[in-house]
Amino acid sequence: MDKLYYIVCEDNETTLFDGRYQGRTRGAALKFLKQSLGRKSLNGLVFTITEIPVPLIREIVAEILAGGDGTGAANVVPIKAPDPTPPAGRYDAFAETAEPGSPPAEGPAPKKRRKPAAKVGNPGHGDDLWKKVRAHWEKCGNLSEAARKFGLSPNSVKTRARRENWKGDA
Repeated sequence: MDKLYYIVCEDNETTLFDGRYQGRTRGAALKFLKQSLGRKSLNGLVFTITEIPVPLIREIVAEILAGGDGTGAANVVPIKAPDPTPPAGRYDAFAETAEPGSPPAEGPAPKKRRKPAAKVGNPGHGDDLWKKVRAHWEKCGNLSEAARKFGLSPNSVKTRARRENWKGDA
């Protein structure tokens, strides 16, 4: 289905092309503009190719032909200002109070930050998993197999082995 495009092309302050094109794609409209200007490239020019929705055009034309004044042509939703937000206040030890010695204004309780759960096998958490991984590696001598058995990345096992100087210099 062909679409209707509105094309404007300018060079400095001069309008070189201002018109419409009906075609399948924006690329076709771009090619049309190049042919109309007789140029292989549009470098240095300012242009816009805007698709005009055909159903919108039909609706506008139908309203004009019906003799309407345009006030009831579409479902218009009035724009209203957003609800004002309450002013920000301080809810800490330095907040000003109404009277000296009175408790500060009640506000939302601050969220407590919880320490994220330690990952299994994460370096620096001192878990027994690494002892088991090392023992298995010393038996089999294969980093990939040790990593696979304990669900770890081979690079994690290799890094740990280097850092802790496991025997065999993995």
